[in-house]
Amino acid sequence: MLTMTKNTIKNIALIMLLSITAFSMFKYVTELQAKNRLQDDLTQVQGEYAVLAKEKQKLMYTLEREKEVKEQLLQKNANLKLNLKASRNKITHLFQNNAAAQNDLENTKVKFSVLKAENKALIDSRRRIYLQNEEFKTKLSSVVELKKAIRDLRSRKNIPVVLSTEGNQGYLTKDGLPTTTTKIKIEVVPAKTKE
Repeated sequence: MLTMTKNTIKNIALIMLLSITAFSMFKYVTELQAKNRLQDDLTQVQGEYAVLAKEKQKLMYTLEREKEVKEQLLQKNANLKLNLKASRNKITHLFQNNAAAQNDLENTKVKFSVLKAENKALIDSRRRIYLQNEEFKTKLSSVVELKKAIRDLRSRKNIPVVLSTEGNQGYLTKDGLPTTTTKIKIEVVPAKTKE
């Protein structure tokens, strides 16, 4: 029995050893498969990480470009605002100049019409003087008419001066002679002041 017991113990130990070995091998294979799966997962994650890193780099580059574009657009916007303000000021100045030019043009038109009227009056006066001159030339071309004109002038010299229009035309004396026989009283009254 002892031998059997030894054999049984050996067999039990052997079975236990075989069981432990089988279990260890099973565990080893299972762990090896898990390691291989983890290794594959790690490789896959590293690949995804590399792809994500590239995407991140692209996104960072895109973000930098967008920041630069935004800065450029802000600068352009600021420049356009300055140009718009300058243009508005220039347009306002041009409108003011236009209004001043319109006023000058209106004043010039008024002055031109006055000058035109004066010119017409001078032309008419010149024409009358020319006609009178021609009339005098015809009258004074004969000796008889010339003698008549001299007598007429001598007789006028003795006649007091009588103005052809009423009043004294603003003159108190004309050609050294008084223009009116009445006395003129000139009164100066100070102007009223605003209070």
